[in-house]
Amino acid sequence: MLIGAGTFLIWLLNAFTSPLSLVDALFTATSAVCVTGLVVVDTGTFLTLPSQLVVLLLIQLGGLGVMTASTALPLLLGQKIDLRRRLLFAGGLGLDTPSGTIRLLLQILKITLLFEGVGTVILFFGFIGAASPLRALYLALFHSVSAFCNAGFSLFTLNLEGYSQSVIIPSAIMVLILFGGLGSPVLIELHRFVTHKERLSSYCRLVLTMTAGLLAGGTVLLLLTEWSEGFGHLPLHWKIWNALFHSVTPRTAGFDTVALSRFSSAGVALTVLLMLVGASPASTGGGMKTTTVGLLLAATWTDLRGKGEVVLWGRRVPHWTLTRATSLFSLYLGTLFASSFLLALLEPLSFRALFFEAVSALGTVGLSLGVTGELGVPAKLLLVLLMFWGRVGLMTFLYGLLLEGHGGGKVSYADTHIPVG
Repeated sequence: MLIGAGTFLIWLLNAFTSPLSLVDALFTATSAVCVTGLVVVDTGTFLTLPSQLVVLLLIQLGGLGVMTASTALPLLLGQKIDLRRRLLFAGGLGLDTPSGTIRLLLQILKITLLFEGVGTVILFFGFIGAASPLRALYLALFHSVSAFCNAGFSLFTLNLEGYSQSVIIPSAIMVLILFGGLGSPVLIELHRFVTHKERLSSYCRLVLTMTAGLLAGGTVLLLLTEWSEGFGHLPLHWKIWNALFHSVTPRTAGFDTVALSRFSSAGVALTVLLMLVGASPASTGGGMKTTTVGLLLAATWTDLRGKGEVVLWGRRVPHWTLTRATSLFSLYLGTLFASSFLLALLEPLSFRALFFEAVSALGTVGLSLGVTGELGVPAKLLLVLLMFWGRVGLMTFLYGLLLEGHGGGKVSYADTHIPVG
């Protein structure tokens, strides 16, 4: 419903100046609600100011999460939140019970406003030198919301490529992306750890460990692959700075300071891997999630050592959690390769570029090798579907279609042995 309303508004508000087709309006609205950032028209020049404001609102609602936004609205209007809505909100964050949902909702809203507000102030000082105060404020607000929501929409034709040798704007964008991608539960835990010295959960530690590992590993590997390629035109210290930025942004944000068309094949492949992992659960980002990949790595390491149970920081991981991680991994890769094959049938473009588009759409990243605007209507609609699936979640979507009723007892079958490897 949100995508439908956004499509109509964007199409209508642009109808008298720069008319958009309904498919392009649908693509733009879906990309905004699903905080992806893929665009078929230039957001800053083609869309009117009212259309841009609609896109900004869709990014904010999509970044918060539909259930969070729809629960917050009646609360802000002074209405009582019934049990059903509390359950839906809790389920949207992966919680088992609705206990403490209103307190958590208020904390999420405070965190969002805090980060986006501080980000707007910092970015304002970054943009003020090249724009009027009012324009600088608008640019700062738009990019702050887009970064914290991991959307990747920019009002500049070349995204942030004009700031590859700047500190203030890229640093603010990176911080917003990272904190938005950690997820509200982790941010709340970190706050309690700092203020009350509460012990961090295994979930929080796994998210932080995976995030730090991907950030450090991505930076080093991008330096190796793009030293004389993508970053070849930059001085030494700016090579390191842009490698750090491009290690952060594929984690479903979609901004770039160096055009990906400059990247080597190895650099593009590394970016794809970072896009596949994505952000963390209950965050503004997409992808398979850091916890999914972390659990699979832990399970593999446990199996190689001949251990029976996966243990993280003194806590055993339930078998059903590992099964869910494996299922998500299989569904994600299966969907990715099937959609890439369909795109290859529909479009006469290189498979490399089409595969990158599919990964970017399903991971709600927004990075592109520059072919999004060249796609035909069927390919655009396929990417719309991928963005929708990526934001709603493949497991959630398929549960809604395939989950059987709870009636009847469980049946246990005899074990069978199937060799693996």
